Amino acid sequence: MWDAHGSGDVRGDVQEAPQEATRTPLTAEEELRSRSVFATEIGTQLARQGWAVFPAHTPEERIRLFAVARIIEQRLGRRIEAVPQDICSMRFTVLDAAHEVGPAAGASGRLTD
Repeated sequence: MWDAHGSGDVRGDVQEAPQEATRTPLTAEEELRSRSVFATEIGTQLARQGWAVFPAHTPEERIRLFAVARIIEQRLGRRIEAVPQDICSMRFTVLDAAHEVGPAAGASGRLTD
């Protein structure tokens, strides 16, 4: 194999890929900015269709998205449910008043002895 300089030796330019992915934590300012951007994006989808799905591949991302749900609640003035949809995404849903105080899904709403 030839390199760009025609010497034929490219081994000096090859580096091993790190074995473990390392995470670089966000600064406090970067964290606030990312949460704000996510809240805007997810909030727009929630306002339009009442639900949204957003990627969350790590536990840190899921924690961040739970905090984003609280930001959206403050902005919209409505209760927002954030739950894992699968191993790599979170589902956000706008809850209406009837859903919050109503019977559980599938329940008839009648009390039985």
